[in-house]
Amino acid sequence: MVRSFLNYLLPDDEYKRIRILYFLAEAAVIATGLLFVYSFVNLYWLQWEFPNGTFTALLTAVGVMIYTYVRYSISGIEHTNVSNQKQYTRQGRVNLKKVLLFGLLLFVFTLISKGVPDSWLEALDIIGPTVLAMIFMFTLDYISLKRSYKKNREILDD
Repeated sequence: MVRSFLNYLLPDDEYKRIRILYFLAEAAVIATGLLFVYSFVNLYWLQWEFPNGTFTALLTAVGVMIYTYVRYSISGIEHTNVSNQKQYTRQGRVNLKKVLLFGLLLFVFTLISKGVPDSWLEALDIIGPTVLAMIFMFTLDYISLKRSYKKNREILDD
Protein backbone atom coordinates (compact mmCIF):
# COMPACT_ATOMS: atom_id res chain seq x y z
CA MET A 1 0.00 0.00 0.00
CA VAL A 2 1.22 3.49 -0.82
CA ARG A 3 2.09 5.64 2.19
CA SER A 4 -0.10 8.74 2.10
CA PHE A 5 -2.26 10.85 4.37
CA LEU A 6 -5.18 9.83 2.14
CA ASN A 7 -5.07 6.37 3.71
CA TYR A 8 -6.61 7.89 6.84
CA LEU A 9 -9.43 9.52 4.85
CA LEU A 10 -10.32 6.70 2.46
CA PRO A 11 -12.38 3.59 3.26
CA ASP A 12 -10.73 0.23 3.90
CA ASP A 13 -12.60 -1.44 1.02
CA GLU A 14 -10.09 -1.67 -1.84
CA TYR A 15 -12.68 -1.20 -4.61
CA LYS A 16 -14.18 1.90 -2.97
CA ARG A 17 -10.72 3.28 -2.28
CA ILE A 18 -9.66 3.01 -5.92
CA ARG A 19 -12.93 4.45 -7.23
CA ILE A 20 -12.70 7.45 -4.90
CA LEU A 21 -9.12 8.06 -6.00
CA TYR A 22 -10.31 8.02 -9.62
CA PHE A 23 -13.05 10.51 -8.76
CA LEU A 24 -10.54 12.78 -7.03
CA ALA A 25 -8.20 12.55 -10.03
CA GLU A 26 -11.05 13.40 -12.42
CA ALA A 27 -11.98 16.39 -10.25
CA ALA A 28 -8.37 17.57 -10.20
CA VAL A 29 -8.05 17.37 -13.98
CA ILE A 30 -11.36 19.19 -14.50
CA ALA A 31 -10.41 21.87 -11.95
CA THR A 32 -7.01 22.36 -13.58
CA GLY A 33 -8.59 22.73 -17.02
CA LEU A 34 -11.18 25.20 -15.75
CA LEU A 35 -8.50 27.22 -13.96
CA PHE A 36 -6.47 27.45 -17.18
CA VAL A 37 -9.55 28.59 -19.12
CA TYR A 38 -10.44 31.06 -16.35
CA SER A 39 -6.88 32.44 -16.31
CA PHE A 40 -6.80 32.87 -20.08
CA VAL A 41 -10.25 34.45 -20.27
CA ASN A 42 -9.56 36.72 -17.30
CA LEU A 43 -6.15 37.79 -18.63
CA TYR A 44 -7.31 38.70 -22.15
CA TRP A 45 -10.99 39.46 -21.86
CA LEU A 46 -12.65 39.98 -18.47
CA GLN A 47 -9.72 41.33 -16.45
CA TRP A 48 -11.41 40.92 -13.06
CA GLU A 49 -9.29 42.26 -10.27
CA PHE A 50 -9.62 40.17 -7.15
CA PRO A 51 -7.29 41.38 -4.41
CA ASN A 52 -6.09 37.80 -3.97
CA GLY A 53 -7.02 34.37 -5.23
CA THR A 54 -9.00 33.42 -2.13
CA PHE A 55 -12.36 33.31 -3.89
CA THR A 56 -11.00 31.28 -6.80
CA ALA A 57 -9.15 28.89 -4.47
CA LEU A 58 -12.23 28.40 -2.30
CA LEU A 59 -14.44 27.85 -5.34
CA THR A 60 -11.97 25.31 -6.74
CA ALA A 61 -11.74 23.39 -3.46
CA VAL A 62 -15.52 23.30 -3.02
CA GLY A 63 -15.94 22.26 -6.66
CA VAL A 64 -13.54 19.34 -6.24
CA MET A 65 -15.35 18.19 -3.08
CA ILE A 66 -18.80 18.47 -4.64
CA TYR A 67 -17.72 16.67 -7.84
CA THR A 68 -16.17 13.82 -5.84
CA TYR A 69 -19.22 13.50 -3.57
CA VAL A 70 -21.68 13.52 -6.47
CA ARG A 71 -19.67 10.98 -8.48
CA TYR A 72 -19.37 8.72 -5.44
CA SER A 73 -23.09 9.00 -4.75
CA ILE A 74 -24.24 8.23 -8.28
CA SER A 75 -21.74 5.40 -8.77
CA GLY A 76 -23.75 3.03 -6.58
CA ILE A 77 -20.85 1.76 -4.47
CA GLU A 78 -21.75 3.39 -1.17
CA HIS A 79 -24.17 0.80 0.26
CA THR A 80 -22.55 -2.59 -0.26
CA ASN A 81 -24.73 -4.30 2.35
CA VAL A 82 -28.12 -3.44 0.77
CA SER A 83 -29.29 -6.40 -1.27
CA ASN A 84 -32.91 -7.03 -0.28
CA GLN A 85 -36.05 -4.97 0.26
CA LYS A 86 -35.82 -5.03 4.06
CA GLN A 87 -32.24 -3.69 4.06
CA TYR A 88 -33.22 -1.12 1.42
CA THR A 89 -36.08 0.18 3.57
CA ARG A 90 -33.96 0.24 6.72
CA GLN A 91 -31.14 2.12 4.97
CA GLY A 92 -33.67 4.57 3.54
CA ARG A 93 -34.82 5.40 7.09
CA VAL A 94 -31.21 5.77 8.24
CA ASN A 95 -30.54 8.15 5.34
CA LEU A 96 -33.63 10.20 6.20
CA LYS A 97 -32.54 10.48 9.84
CA LYS A 98 -29.06 11.49 8.71
CA VAL A 99 -30.48 14.22 6.47
CA LEU A 100 -32.77 15.51 9.23
CA LEU A 101 -29.88 15.62 11.72
CA PHE A 102 -27.70 17.42 9.15
CA GLY A 103 -30.50 19.93 8.52
CA LEU A 104 -30.96 20.56 12.23
CA LEU A 105 -27.24 21.08 12.80
CA LEU A 106 -26.94 23.36 9.76
CA PHE A 107 -29.94 25.36 10.96
CA VAL A 108 -28.52 25.73 14.48
CA PHE A 109 -25.05 26.73 13.27
CA THR A 110 -26.51 29.20 10.79
CA LEU A 111 -28.76 30.62 13.50
CA ILE A 112 -25.76 31.01 15.82
CA SER A 113 -23.61 32.67 13.16
CA LYS A 114 -26.30 35.04 11.84
CA GLY A 115 -28.25 35.59 15.02
CA VAL A 116 -31.97 35.42 15.66
CA PRO A 117 -33.84 36.83 12.65
CA ASP A 118 -35.84 40.03 13.10
CA SER A 119 -37.96 39.71 9.99
CA TRP A 120 -39.52 37.14 7.75
CA LEU A 121 -36.87 37.72 5.07
CA GLU A 122 -34.03 37.15 7.52
CA ALA A 123 -35.71 33.93 8.68
CA LEU A 124 -36.02 32.86 5.06
CA ASP A 125 -32.32 33.60 4.64
CA ILE A 126 -31.62 30.95 7.29
CA ILE A 127 -34.34 28.42 6.44
CA GLY A 128 -33.96 28.54 2.64
CA PRO A 129 -30.34 27.38 2.32
CA THR A 130 -30.92 24.78 5.03
CA VAL A 131 -33.88 23.27 3.20
CA LEU A 132 -32.05 23.37 -0.15
CA ALA A 133 -29.01 21.63 1.38
CA MET A 134 -31.29 18.98 2.90
CA ILE A 135 -33.05 18.40 -0.43
CA PHE A 136 -29.70 18.12 -2.22
CA MET A 137 -28.33 15.69 0.36
CA PHE A 138 -31.51 13.58 0.45
CA THR A 139 -31.61 13.39 -3.35
CA LEU A 140 -28.01 12.24 -3.59
CA ASP A 141 -28.49 9.72 -0.77
CA TYR A 142 -31.64 8.38 -2.44
CA ILE A 143 -29.90 8.03 -5.81
CA SER A 144 -26.93 6.35 -4.15
CA LEU A 145 -29.14 3.91 -2.25
CA LYS A 146 -31.24 3.12 -5.33
CA ARG A 147 -28.17 2.49 -7.52
CA SER A 148 -26.42 0.45 -4.83
CA TYR A 149 -29.51 -1.69 -4.35
CA LYS A 150 -29.84 -2.23 -8.09
CA LYS A 151 -26.14 -3.10 -8.46
CA ASN A 152 -26.19 -5.49 -5.52
CA ARG A 153 -29.31 -7.21 -6.86
CA GLU A 154 -27.63 -7.66 -10.25
CA ILE A 155 -24.55 -9.17 -8.58
CA LEU A 156 -26.71 -11.60 -6.59
CA ASP A 157 -28.73 -12.58 -9.67
CA ASP A 158 -25.56 -13.59 -11.58
